[in-house]
Order: sequence, then C-alpha cells, then structure tokens
Amino acid sequence: MERRVVERIVQISDGRSGRKTRVDATSWASRFRLLLDLSRDAFIETDRHGVLTEWNRQSELLFGWSRDEVIGRSIEDLLVPDRFARRFADDFGTALAMGDTERTRPRELRLLHRAGYEVPVHCSAYVVGSGAGLRIGGFVRDMSRDSAAEEALAHAYLHDSLTRLGNRTLFTYRLSYALAKATNSPGSVAVIVLDLDRFKAINDGLGHEVGDQVLVEVAARLTALEGGADVIARLGGDEFLVLFEGLDADHHALEFSKQILGALQAPISVGVGEVFLSASIGIASTDGEITDPTPLLSNADAAMYQAKRRGGNAVEVFGEAIRAHVLDRMTTEHSLHRAIERSELRLYYQPVVDLRDNQVVASEALLRWEHPEQGLVGPDRFVPVAEESGLIIPIGAWVLEQACAQLRSWQSRGWARRAGSVEINLSARQIDDPEIVRTVERVLFDSGVSPEHLTLEITESALMHDARSALHVLRALKDLGVTLAIDDFGTGYSSLSYLQRFPLDIVKVDKSFVSELGGNPDGAEIVAAVV
Repeated sequence: MERRVVERIVQISDGRSGRKTRVDATSWASRFRLLLDLSRDAFIETDRHGVLTEWNRQSELLFGWSRDEVIGRSIEDLLVPDRFARRFADDFGTALAMGDTERTRPRELRLLHRAGYEVPVHCSAYVVGSGAGLRIGGFVRDMSRDSAAEEALAHAYLHDSLTRLGNRTLFTYRLSYALAKATNSPGSVAVIVLDLDRFKAINDGLGHEVGDQVLVEVAARLTALEGGADVIARLGGDEFLVLFEGLDADHHALEFSKQILGALQAPISVGVGEVFLSASIGIASTDGEITDPTPLLSNADAAMYQAKRRGGNAVEVFGEAIRAHVLDRMTTEHSLHRAIERSELRLYYQPVVDLRDNQVVASEALLRWEHPEQGLVGPDRFVPVAEESGLIIPIGAWVLEQACAQLRSWQSRGWARRAGSVEINLSARQIDDPEIVRTVERVLFDSGVSPEHLTLEITESALMHDARSALHVLRALKDLGVTLAIDDFGTGYSSLSYLQRFPLDIVKVDKSFVSELGGNPDGAEIVAAVV
C-alpha cells in the first residue's frame, strides 16, 4: 500500500539488542537539519553530479547564499573560482572513485562568496552511499576566522590588557633575540626599568580605578616620546620596561630616560582632579659578556632601586659602584641570616631623662650587630637590608621580646620606677605585617609588662608609606594600651594634621632641627611651632 512521504518509516538497528526501532523519517530529517544548523562550521553536501543537496545555516553566513537558493544547483557554478575549476573537478572525481569506503583527505581551498571575493577554508569531506544514492559531504571551516582568533589570542598572550603595551613575555622574547644577535661591543643592548614613585598612595587614597587611569596615561606618554625605543612594555603594577638595541643603545636609553622624567612632570587629569607623578629609572646595558635577559634586567632593577633610595625622580645607570653596593647587600643579607642563628644581635639601652628633675623615666632600645669580623655594626648598615629581605619581621619580634623582658627584670629588682617604660622602633615593613598587633599582644602577655610601659616609635616616612593601613594598625595598637610616638618628625611630607589624624602620644622632632637650637633661629621657630 502506498503511503505519503510524511508517513514513511525507516528502520534503524540497535547494535546492542538487534531490535528494530521505527522512526518517523520526516521527524528524523528535521532533527538532523537542526543539528547541522547548530554547528559552528559550514556543512555542504552534493550528489554524484556535484549538485548541492544540503546547506546549513553556517553555510548561509559564510558564503552569502540561502539554502533555498543553492539546493539543486551545481557547486562548481556557485562556489568554485574559475582558476580552481580543473583541480576541483579532479578532486571530485577522486572522491567518486573512492566510493563509500574511504574518506577524502582534508584540504585547504578557496571558495567564492556570493559577493565575488574568495574565502579561505579548510574542508574535511566524506563519501557515503553508492550508485544514484552516493553523496559527498563535509564540514567547511573559515580559516580567516581561525586566523583572526589565533592572532587575538597571541596578542592577548603577549600584551598587557590595561595599557595595550607589551608584557613581560613579549619583552623577554625581544630582549633574548636582541642579545642573541648583538655584537660583542658594549652598550649594543640596553634596558630601562621604570617604577612610579609613591603610586601605592594613589591606589590606596583614590582607588584602583583612578590608578588604572594613571597607568594608561603613563603608557600613552611613553609611546609618544621620541627616541626610537624598540619595545615598551608594562612589567606589572606600576613598573615599565623599555628596550633599545643597536649602535649606542646605552646612550639612546639614557636620553630616553631623561625625556620620561620630563613627560611625567605635567599633571595627569583624573576624575577627582589632578595627579602629579615622578619615577625612579634604572638603566643597564650589555658589557660584551651578558647573553641572557635575567642578569641584564637584574642590573637595571638594581639601578632603579638606587634611584628610589635617592628619593625618586631620578635616573641611575648600572655601573661598578652599584654592582659593589648590590654585592655588599647580598653579603650582608646572608650574614644577617647567620647572625640570627648565632645570636649575634645585641640590644643597648639609651636612657630618657626628664629635664625637670633629671630622673630617668624610660629607656630606648637600640639594636646593634656584634659582627665576628667587623665588630659592632650600627643599624644603618643592616636594618635597610633586613627591611628589604623581610628579616626585619623576626628581628623586630626578637627586639620586642628582649626589651620587654629586660624592662620587667629592672622593674622586679626595683631599678626602674613603676612609671618607667621602654621605647622600641617599628619599621614600615613591621607596620605592614598582618601579625604585628598579635605579636605585641603576645610579648606583653609573656613578659608581664603592662601596655602603658611600652612605647612604640614609628618614623614619619614609615607612617606615610601606606597611611590608610598605618592608621588601622596604630588604632589597633592603641586599643592594646601601648604608647605611640612619631619619630624624625619634620623630615618628610610633614603636616600637623597627621598629629590629629593618627592616635599619637609623643612627637619626636627630627635631630636636624633640635641640634641647631640656639644657633639657627629658623630651626628654633620650627620646633616651637610643633611644640
């Protein structure tokens, strides 16, 4: 009995049970077409004569022809450029000869868009059926789309998403290549390391969104400078890298660095007003022996930190003096590790006298290093190294423990008045330590010293290193009941408003003002104003 097409039934074998499942052919065909339309690739199918029998939604988007327009038409008439017609016909004939047991090999082709331009594609075709029912079909992928995606991924991998400058990876690649092809002449490859001064205060005070605006503007100013920099990259945070290669690269790097300082002098407009910037810049160049990026970048980094130690807004070129300084700091750090292990650190106590009755009311703990070879070493030699390396955290805890234990011993023997106290310095690194409050609380409990007998001193520069965080820490310390003092007041960005903002009990005016009392009227007026 004849049936209408919509009532046709196909039988599909179930490989596991051998059962036959009856499926509505029309439903199956519509589902198959839906799957094809959901594909991200174009799908094309022809009969043995090259007449198009299948054309999915992605094919419409890729070639500009709708399904209704192409079904029943020759693929050669629509998609094959004239200059490729013979090769395409040969490939098509090969596919027919392979019958229903083989796949055609993947090919890269150029097919025509409806508008007349060629589209580079990758085609993976197959042959099914035989005789009049033979079909040749395959998925077609737009290679130009893939290339664009690959280029986008490569760009993202090698560039900073915020500033659009190159990143560390790109810079290292280019620097490695420059060193590989550089001559042995000194100065043929030079790198600049730039670090913005006090950028953390912008992020903390104005927010990271403003900080990002500043970084974008800095990047724009760097790229606008003349000087022929080969690569400008953002290392991360507020640090940038610049590469010069070729004849007199070291000289060009120095001139470019001077331009940078000038370009950063103009204020940067942000949503809240204007921001003023400066930078610390280090330069290092090849000496005929460096062939690897790491030591060259390390040298430039060391020069940059030397510029920062000078107060910032400066350029330093790596040379023998900085090399010796770096070596000395490395040696000091190594020896300092051993000094902690060997108990070579010592505390000396300087009395604090009340001038009204000449009575000792407190003692200040002074840290010294009893070096086995150099003798007694002052804090200016090793404390900066301890701060940079992080050793100041365990050293600072040791100072707290020793000084409080000593005060408790004096008090138990009656050698210190009950009002007596011990004064201990805290560094900026200690203020940043999230455990500092718990450390002070533990030491007070273990030693039995009352909080009011402990005075913690923070230098003005340490206080302003991260004012918001410092305020939080000082309030927590104040809640413990300790006395807080600001040391070296008047040496940095001094403001009497700090004395209201922070929970301070004692102000120690810097020695540079006090030592000139009586001889310099300006110094006397400053001290009087603070008092």
